[in-house]
Amino acid sequence: MNNLKLSSIDRFINWWNAKKEDLSSFLVPVISVIIAFIIAGIMIKLTGKSPLRAYEILFKGALGKDFQEFISLRVAGEGILKGAILTLTGLSITVAFKAGLFNIGAEGQFIIGAITAAYFGFKLNLPPFIGIPLILLIVSFVSGLYGAFAAFLKVKRGVHEVITTIMLNWIAIHLVENWIVVGPFNILRYNPRAVLAGTPYITDNSRLKPLFSGTRLNATIFIAIIAVILIYILINKTVLGYEIQATGLNIEAARYAGINISRTMIISMFIAGALSGISGACMILGTEGRYPGVFRPGYGFDGITMALVGNTTPVGTFIASLFFGLVRGGATGMQLIGIHKSFADIIQGVATIFVAGQIGIKYLLFKIGEKKVFRGKEVISGVS
Repeated sequence: MNNLKLSSIDRFINWWNAKKEDLSSFLVPVISVIIAFIIAGIMIKLTGKSPLRAYEILFKGALGKDFQEFISLRVAGEGILKGAILTLTGLSITVAFKAGLFNIGAEGQFIIGAITAAYFGFKLNLPPFIGIPLILLIVSFVSGLYGAFAAFLKVKRGVHEVITTIMLNWIAIHLVENWIVVGPFNILRYNPRAVLAGTPYITDNSRLKPLFSGTRLNATIFIAIIAVILIYILINKTVLGYEIQATGLNIEAARYAGINISRTMIISMFIAGALSGISGACMILGTEGRYPGVFRPGYGFDGITMALVGNTTPVGTFIASLFFGLVRGGATGMQLIGIHKSFADIIQGVATIFVAGQIGIKYLLFKIGEKKVFRGKEVISGVS
């Protein structure tokens, strides 16, 4: 019996040593999220509340109390909607990462996309099947240019994209909220009796209508899924995708191979900006209906977490975004027992830290079976 157990363990170690490189890319984010929940649970306990009760409320608030409520999407729809918006900004970060760029400016591109959608959603009154795609196309172009500008400065002037994208975030916020929304595109210019701050409401034809009654879930989820498929194809199945990945892996080797590095970086950031802009547009067309007086939902910054936890892959980003979207959707219910909904942000932040510092988790994972590799009856020691 003992021999049989030992044999099973040895087979597992052999299998693990052969697969650990591939599996670690999946296990690191999962373990990071579990650790984040444990740490957040400890923090909840320190406040005198029950972590188990808090998480029970969180997941019931995210998914519903039973299976029937879950499939009705009256509860889960809100989390899925948040996840869809996060997916788009997460993909924005992912595309930039693939090209070796750190797009901190997703928030600014998100805001530029949102105000552009608010303007054309108000001005255009075309049939929805023409008007909405046209608005998204315009938003993609405008936000794409905003993102590409950072890459242009990098390739032409050597300005690091982290610096420029951070500055472009502030430019977008102050340009939109301190001038456009309170000035030339303020609702009072069109409706002097308005009591709410912000821009005029978009036309009914420009709205992304809820898919089901009792939920705000709308076509944003389909837009996100289409974006995931397109970005997956772009990165893995096209010449441009190969050039983007080659540039991100080794810029000098890519240049030596004849890849136009400058063009690749600018196109990558254009795509990244377009994705963040569409995310902002979906919020205006789907839930807000106008650009409010202050609009800083932070989805652009959260996209960094989604990309990292998703291992900078389109499908991984989608899964991570849906998960954290549901967590956000359910976190509101935790306030019923006196726990602020920002605990969802803590979980997200801690998970990001552990994914970003994944060397520690990988080290522990790789220690499994480090000393022994079995090949048939042969035992080799000291192989890592």
